[in-house]
Amino acid sequence: MRKTVLLCSFLMALSASAEKVIKTTPQTFLQDLETVKQAVQNQSEDIVVELKGGTYSLTQPITLNEAYSGQNGHRVIFRAARGETPVISGGVRVTGWQHVSGPLYKAPFKSDEKLRSLFVNGQRCRMAGGRALEKGMGTVDSVEIKGTEPWALGAGKNVDGIKFMAGKEMGLFHNPEDIELVQKRVWSEKIICVRDLEKWGDTIVVRLQQPYGYIVNSLGWSARLKPLGGDFYVRNAYELLDEPGEFYFNRKEQMLYYYSRGENMAEAEVIAPVSQGLLRIHGSSLNSRVENLSFEGLTFSYDAWNLMEVAGSHGFCGIQSLGLSVKYIPDGNWHPHKYNNCDVPEGTVDVQNARNIRFERNNFTHVSAAAGVCMMNDVQHSDVIGNRFIDISGTSVVVGHPQHYEIGDGTGKYAPEVEGLCQYINVNNNYVRNVCLDFRQIEAMIAFFVANCHFDHNDIQYTPYGAIAVGWWWGNAKTEPCKLAKKNSICYNKAGYTHQFLHDGGILYMLGHQPGSVLNRNYLFKGPRCIYPDDGSAGWRINENVVDALSQLWYHLASDRNFDIIAKNNYVKDNRLIDNGTGTKVLNTHAFRNTDFSDEAKKIMSEAGIEPEYRDIIPAEEPAIIHLYPAFPAEAWHD
Repeated sequence: MRKTVLLCSFLMALSASAEKVIKTTPQTFLQDLETVKQAVQNQSEDIVVELKGGTYSLTQPITLNEAYSGQNGHRVIFRAARGETPVISGGVRVTGWQHVSGPLYKAPFKSDEKLRSLFVNGQRCRMAGGRALEKGMGTVDSVEIKGTEPWALGAGKNVDGIKFMAGKEMGLFHNPEDIELVQKRVWSEKIICVRDLEKWGDTIVVRLQQPYGYIVNSLGWSARLKPLGGDFYVRNAYELLDEPGEFYFNRKEQMLYYYSRGENMAEAEVIAPVSQGLLRIHGSSLNSRVENLSFEGLTFSYDAWNLMEVAGSHGFCGIQSLGLSVKYIPDGNWHPHKYNNCDVPEGTVDVQNARNIRFERNNFTHVSAAAGVCMMNDVQHSDVIGNRFIDISGTSVVVGHPQHYEIGDGTGKYAPEVEGLCQYINVNNNYVRNVCLDFRQIEAMIAFFVANCHFDHNDIQYTPYGAIAVGWWWGNAKTEPCKLAKKNSICYNKAGYTHQFLHDGGILYMLGHQPGSVLNRNYLFKGPRCIYPDDGSAGWRINENVVDALSQLWYHLASDRNFDIIAKNNYVKDNRLIDNGTGTKVLNTHAFRNTDFSDEAKKIMSEAGIEPEYRDIIPAEEPAIIHLYPAFPAEAWHD
């Protein structure tokens, strides 16, 4: 027995020492990355890059390609030094503040890019904006689109601008190229950038940046722009800078203006994001992937993102979720084009053509990208586990791409030798709060066409739209369903207080055919259409979920194009549901309208969310809710 104990102790010590440690600091980090490239060439043990505490400042993302891959079955691990907090930061500190008048201050800041985010003493600020919504008065100037443009998928007509009544919230503002218009419609919210303003009598004509203006005005369904009678929020003009916590950056003057909340600006830490993303893990092809990298205990903060760019114009629009439009479609119907009009923006951390990549116990905070972690193309056997996502402009994690409706067809973004399905990915045990702050039409976690992916044991609350969305393709598409998506899991999640701003969708949302997929033992609360297999969904087993939502649909299966879906042994506070599927079944639902949930249900509730091994990532106090937009009246909800 004693020999066995000694042997185990020896093996454990040997295992602990079987790694090469490269200690790095903010001053030596880039140089030490070159050391990593040399060390992996004859790798016989794990390589640990131990990051000391401090700020690792970037003006552009770190790129790790195949040359940094762990070799011979070993990994390269980027790990925080014990008890220390290394911060990978894309921000620069702004100093030299001068008092202008009242609470208004200014400071010099050098950048040619629009500034969309600012943080003062760790608190997110918002672009200067109006206090009321402005109604559109229709469009101006019809424009012919030939269909031969690289950004067009057909010929048609579109418009160049939108008319508004002149007033305080919409005037002949200086620097029109900085201005953004924001419009929401049911489940979508568009951000449209301006190129010029003109005064026509008592109206203001807003000329949109093109061709993105044509693209946003060609969307179908409720995502289409509503220029006549639709409400618009106007922001990012100096003339609108009049409330505490607002800022405006004048690129022509290279001057940043801030309307103080009462801070001592001589001592305040003001961070302006400048790096467009922080980390790129990009292989070259299906046969040349980045492999065997881990990231542990790091903080990723203060990146920048200036919206989708098409031929020099910018904006943010898409028919749904994070499938953003980058091509003009004359009739707005994207289905016949196999979603090749869509793209997904790169994340703060972006992974493509990669395998065995792991993010564990990291903090993503003060993030400005549309996604904290984006695993967009050909990512396999990878993990996003036990991370905190707090204070993020977009989603926490997105996996896959809408163009993966077909793989290797060579008709869209990816060459056949580059395009690959994302599969065998675990997004588990993550704590998610204050996400989708700026890009409110996207869910807190997203997947498109994926296979064998798990979104399990996450804790997600207070979202402007849904919590988790998995899948793509609609039953009304009049195209064949994708045959690649399958065997996905949405289980043991704790999610609630969703749909704080936008309508439609559900707390947990599924789309398309996904045979062999499961949605089990989730605890859902305070949200509408709590479990929502949308039009064309199939292949799901929905078992033993607890839904605590009074006067809401716990189950919303509205289309007869849904099939092969069975919901069984679910526990609900209010047994309201719609089941119009073909051959679908709802079996043994347990309702507790006026009583406590049963012990079986309470067990599910206690097991949902983050598992014990990772519960130390949960903050001692619930983070304060961040509101990046003014509080405008909400639309009435319709089932």
